[in-house]
This record gives sequence, C-alpha cells and structure tokens, in this order.
Amino acid sequence: MSRMQTTQDQSTSLFQPKSSLIDGRQCQEKHPRCDNCARLSLRCRYLPEAAAIATKLPVQRISSLHIGNIFSLTDMRLFHHFLVAAFPHFPVRSDNIWLSYITPLGHQCEYLMHAMLALSASHLGKISPAPSCLSIPAQTHRLAAMKGLNEALSRPICNSEEADAAIAACYALLLQSWYMDDGLQASLVLTRSCEWTTRWVREQKVKSVLGDENEYTKLAIMRGRFKDAPIFDVAFSQKAVASVQTLQPLCIEDFQVKVFYGLKKTFELLHISPIAAYDACIKMDALITQLDHTAFLQLLEPSNETSQLLLAHLVALHLVMRPISCRERKHYTVTMYGIRMNTWIPGIHNSISEDSRNLLEWPMWIARLHVEGILEKWSLASS
Repeated sequence: MSRMQTTQDQSTSLFQPKSSLIDGRQCQEKHPRCDNCARLSLRCRYLPEAAAIATKLPVQRISSLHIGNIFSLTDMRLFHHFLVAAFPHFPVRSDNIWLSYITPLGHQCEYLMHAMLALSASHLGKISPAPSCLSIPAQTHRLAAMKGLNEALSRPICNSEEADAAIAACYALLLQSWYMDDGLQASLVLTRSCEWTTRWVREQKVKSVLGDENEYTKLAIMRGRFKDAPIFDVAFSQKAVASVQTLQPLCIEDFQVKVFYGLKKTFELLHISPIAAYDACIKMDALITQLDHTAFLQLLEPSNETSQLLLAHLVALHLVMRPISCRERKHYTVTMYGIRMNTWIPGIHNSISEDSRNLLEWPMWIARLHVEGILEKWSLASS
C-alpha cells in the first residue's frame, strides 16, 4: 500500500463509524441504527467529538455567496484529496471543524472552495508521480481564491459564516504556500494575513468558530499534546545556535536584531524543553506579524542578504521543529509536515553572493536531511 493510500485510509476513518470496517460493509449512516449494523448485531458508534462540534455550529447560511462555476473532474479529484489528506488543522483545535463545518461552507462560498482546491492541488502535486499536471489547477484556484477573498474583505462581515469563510480561506492559502517552491514570501505574508483577518473579524463583533484562537490559547491546547514529546540532541542544538550566532555582526536594523535574538533563543531551548521551544517558535510567528510594513518588506527583500540569511535559519527552525509542530494536527499524517518548504533554503542559497554562502552551511545541511527524510536521526536525542 502506498503512502498516499495509507493517508487516505487513516483520514477516512476519522468520520466513519468504527463498525463500518466489519464484514466489509459500510455503515449506511441511518439513525439511530443502520440496517447493516442491525443485521450484524452491532452498534453504530460515531466519533463523539465530531458530533459535539456539529451540534454547536450556527444554522444560518451565507445568503450573498454561492457557487456559480461548474467544476471539472480534476476539481472533483482535488476535492476528494482535500477531504482525506490535505484539509488544514489551523487553529490547532480545528481538525474536525474543517470536515464537519468549513468544507460544507465551501459549497456555498466560491472563493473558499477555490482556496481548498488550490491547497489540495499543491499538496497532491508534492506526493504525485506526475506533479506538473497539477501546477496549473493549483495556480488557477489560488488566484481565484485571492481575488474572491480580497473582495470579501473589502466589505463588512454580515454573519458568522462569512467570517469563518474569510479566516478559513487565509489558512488554506497559507498551508498551500508550504508546498510551493517559491512559497516563502507568500507564507510570511499569509501568516500576517491570518492574524489580521482574525482581528478584523473580532473588531466587527461577529461570532466566529475559527476566530477564538490566539498564541496563548494555542499553547494551552498544545500542552496536552506534548506527552512523550521527543527531546532534541544537545550537540545538535549547540550547532544551530553557533550557526545563527555568525549572523549577529550583520544584524544592523532593529527588526533584524529582533529576529536574530528570537532565533537564538528558540535554538537554545531545543534541548531543554519541547514546550518552551514551541512557545518560542510561536513568538517568532508573532514577531513577524507585528513588524511594521517597512520592516516587513525589508525582511522579504531578496537583495537584503542579512534578511535572507535570517530567513534561511527561520525555515531551518521550522524544519527542525517538525517532531513537535506535527502535533498541531490531531490526526497527524507524515505527508503534511514532511514535504513542506523543501526548496526554500536552497533557493536562498542560490540567490545570495558566493561570499555569504558559507553562512548557510548549517541551514543547507538541514534542508538536505529534511529532503532525504533523515533529519530526526540527527536532531533528536537518543532514547
């Protein structure tokens, strides 16, 4: 069985009754009991978490948004892949919310459906033997989603569904950027967009299922998922600190100094405490969000080599944090965190001057280990 098939089987089992695997017959989803389960003297048992979420959802509908396009067979394939493998999990408590609430919302909100299909296309392209055939659908749906999202954000939010559609589209486009070869800048922009859109919804006093999370609630939720979390190797952590330390003399601008110290602190915490390192990593995202517009543009500027060196170490941090960050997804699949950001550090390496490339020796090593799937063999402490 292939990795993709395994992922699909595991994901599908999240919303099927456990008895559906008995006798090779699927539950008919009748309530309170289906014919197949009754014949086999079995009890239909649905996941209580999904049911509890569904009962709390708003019943009103988006009246101003609708699907006007006819979607293709490729789109249907992408929609299926979204359901079984590519659906987002942000905010971190929201795995089942995406399946039981956001996905049906996409049938009424065109730009949200485009965002979901764009994410699915880019994710499937990373694990498909013929990824090039999905690049055009990924780009087409992404552009349609961004156009619709910008239009939605240009007018006041009227109800909960419109609020959640806007936030969900931001998260879907953020995760899509993870799988794009040129997605580094987009991921940083969308990290800010997710936070700003959530704030915008709150300012309008509109109740939102996705709009309740902040860095404190995120950390509180994740604490419960850190049981048996792996510990990073001391020598590995020290190498990371040594690498980022070489950048300190180059950091002149105030935003560069802040990013430098944020990276240094997070790398120092790797071998001390997984939850402390994760908290510091969250604060790095918050720092990016809080930069003023001028500083943010300078951080993204390709010709600013100090900023590019800092970004390479930031990407390396996210790759190293995979054994911890993957717990953000309640039902984790290796085909999400293990395939993201593959080309970002080499892209930076190729864009800077040869004189500066020696400063990327450690991040490039991390990128190679990540692509080869053996990063944890080097980064984690021996059990």
